[in-house]
Amino acid sequence: MATVTLTANEIEVIRTIIDRYRQALLFEISNTDSHDLRAYLKERDILVEDILDRFAEALTETAPVDAAI
Repeated sequence: MATVTLTANEIEVIRTIIDRYRQALLFEISNTDSHDLRAYLKERDILVEDILDRFAEALTETAPVDAAI
């Protein structure tokens, strides 16, 4: 596990980028015909959602924040 120190502003930028990726991921999930691909993408979505939740928690703490990645 690596630890990176980020400011609240940096975390917010990363959250925005990841959220946009998640929106595209959800679009792909809803439009794919392949059951296997859909299952894989849903697993990725769960991971992405967990990452977004951890960044949201980090924002509630004082800055700068150590974000373990």
